[in-house]
Amino acid sequence: MRKTLAGQRRIINGRRGSFQLLFAFVYLILGASFLLASPSPSRQAALGWLGVLVPHLGYIWIIAAILALTAVHKARGDDSYSYAALTFAPIIFGGLFLIGIALGAPATGFISTATYWLLGAAVMVVSGMSGDNDRCARTPPDGQ
Repeated sequence: MRKTLAGQRRIINGRRGSFQLLFAFVYLILGASFLLASPSPSRQAALGWLGVLVPHLGYIWIIAAILALTAVHKARGDDSYSYAALTFAPIIFGGLFLIGIALGAPATGFISTATYWLLGAAVMVVSGMSGDNDRCARTPPDGQ
C-alpha cells in the first residue's frame, strides 16, 4: 500500500473520489434532462402518474450530485453520505418507473427500472471498495 507524504493534501481521494466526481457530473446531466428538456413519450408514460411533479424530479439527481461533489476529497467512512445519495437517486427512480408500470405504463419501463437499479447497484459495489488507493491487497500464493 502506498502512503502519502505527511501533510500532503489530496484534492480528490483516489479512485473513490474520482468515481464520486464522475457520477456527480452524470447525475447533474440527468437532473438537467428532467428540469430543462420536455419529457420523452416513454418517460411521460411511465411517470405521468406524478403529474406536474415530473420535471421537479430532476432535483433528486442534482442534490445527489452536490452531495457527491462535497465528498470527493473525504476519506472512506467520511464519504458515506455521498454514496448513500448516489445510490438513493437511481433506486428511487427505478421504483417510480415500476409504479408507473403497475399503473398501466408500457412494460418497456422495465428496461428503465432495471437500468436505474443496476446503476444504484454499481454505486453500492464501489462504496464497498477499500484500501489506501482502492486497490486489492493481494498476497502471492504460498511458495513464491
